[in-house]
Amino acid sequence: MLMLQKLRKLRTNENVLIAVDVLLHSKSAFMNVFLMAFMIRSSLKDSPVSFLVYCIVRYALIGIISILLLQLIRKHTLLAWRASMFFSVLQIICVLILDSRAPYFPFIIAIFAACESVLYWRPKMYYDTTEVSDDRRLRFKSMGQILIEIAKISVPVILGLIISNSSYRFAANIVLGISLFQLLLSILFRPTKRQPSQSGSSHTIFDVMHYMLRHVSMRRMIYLSFLRGVIVSSSAYLMIAQINIYRSTNSDLDLGIYTALASLVTIVVLWVYRHLEHKKEAQKTVLFSLIPPVVLLPIAAIILPGNAVIAIALYVYTQSIVESFLNATLTLVRLQDIMSRHLKNESYEIEIDSIAGVFLSIGRVVTISVALALILAGLDNLLMPFALVLSFAIFPVIYLTLPSKMWRHDKIEA
Repeated sequence: MLMLQKLRKLRTNENVLIAVDVLLHSKSAFMNVFLMAFMIRSSLKDSPVSFLVYCIVRYALIGIISILLLQLIRKHTLLAWRASMFFSVLQIICVLILDSRAPYFPFIIAIFAACESVLYWRPKMYYDTTEVSDDRRLRFKSMGQILIEIAKISVPVILGLIISNSSYRFAANIVLGISLFQLLLSILFRPTKRQPSQSGSSHTIFDVMHYMLRHVSMRRMIYLSFLRGVIVSSSAYLMIAQINIYRSTNSDLDLGIYTALASLVTIVVLWVYRHLEHKKEAQKTVLFSLIPPVVLLPIAAIILPGNAVIAIALYVYTQSIVESFLNATLTLVRLQDIMSRHLKNESYEIEIDSIAGVFLSIGRVVTISVALALILAGLDNLLMPFALVLSFAIFPVIYLTLPSKMWRHDKIEA
């Protein structure tokens, strides 16, 4: 009842944004950890190569498509956001009908996944900024993330049971239904703010890039976006934890249970952090206490290779604290705050967000490519030491995520 009362206090558009986001993340377990398991088991040598190729192609295309479709997204933002859910449907259909052992399989899936991601997140970031006021943003993001984690508790277990008792493709039918409902729900969204006219605008992507490099806040946005791709947002660090847990589990149900456990941990941490909103020092204490395990868990995995308990702890921690808490809540809030507080000309927002997305993709592609090279060279034993090296990027991420006096005084005019 308390959760429903809090949702009623949010505006209609905020509720739609949250609901669509919950549905998107409900299927994320299938399109991440379960898709990884599916592609590994479909390979001839039980290898993660095909999955890593899918990730590299997907994230490289996200960076490229972000620029190529910039004009479309800027002029038809709402249409692009809804179109993303159409590509989501196509992606699941491909999983259902294509031969998973075919060499083209990871590339086809990656193309549709990249189109979905670009067309969804660029408009979503824009609407999160324009439809949600600064004083409501943390409440909006934390509430949305809690609901996302609740969905991620039940869905992975359900999918794990379905896959264990039936097949991946039967589970894909369930995910297809989620994608279709997400598409229908997006029709209810009606932007309240008219998008700034682009008529007469002469700035190019290079002009915007040059503009970003001239200002401290925008440069920090570039640094934070790149580092998110290195450590907290679908990076090789997270992929290595996923591969490690796959090699330590006995079934898809186990994968579902551990993924659900990660979501439960996220809810607890978000609840504590949210209730310390007006106690900044206490918030910092909680935040800083979560950083050491990011480095210490890979060290433990190196010292005790093959230990199932450490593999589970690393996976749960990366999914709950690194991916869901630090990435999906704190760093995204900081990026949106920079856009909202330091950019007066809203006509630049989508271009700047697209450029940030390119740097995010660069961070992901570089780190995952190194992991793939290690596997192809037969150096799987170096994956965890590589994850340890990546883990130190968490320190600049936290530094850039925390507010500073410099950010509050660095006003920008376009």
